[in-house]
Amino acid sequence: MSQDSVERFLGRIITDEDFRECARNSLPEACVKGGYLLTHHEIEILRILNFEQFVLVSKMIDKRIKRCGSSSGLL
Repeated sequence: MSQDSVERFLGRIITDEDFRECARNSLPEACVKGGYLLTHHEIEILRILNFEQFVLVSKMIDKRIKRCGSSSGLL
């Protein structure tokens, strides 16, 4: 497993609304677009995550350290 890639992916899920929506629609596509080299096994594990919980965590984080709108360039 690439722990660094998993950690960066999860951090981005929390701080980037557009990326989170892309990942919710297609984890493999989000990984490719975001440049995250995750294995098939890692993607399958991440697939069971509840994205609504990430939304709740995101709301607790100061907006100054989050990406805003569609500035992520993913959509």
